[in-house]
Amino acid sequence: MNKTDLCRRMAKENGLTQPQAKRMLDEILAQISRAIEEGETLYLPQFGTFELRYYLPRQFRNPQTGEMMEADGFNQPSFKPAPALKQLVNS
Repeated sequence: MNKTDLCRRMAKENGLTQPQAKRMLDEILAQISRAIEEGETLYLPQFGTFELRYYLPRQFRNPQTGEMMEADGFNQPSFKPAPALKQLVNS
């Protein structure tokens, strides 16, 4: 399923037009992105948690030269499914 399919399904199941469903989906995705960008944790019961995880800088060896190098730390958005969603998928 892609975004267009999801908008069609949302429109059909909620009695909306496809443009209305697309605007709703875009706004939901924008709010999730904004919350993660601001460092907030977004918890949706029965679905899961969206959050920003920080990975520490680490050292590694360049295999060609043997020189030790350092990779910068970075932020990574992550999603952890709720137990109810895991159970739904696995049943």
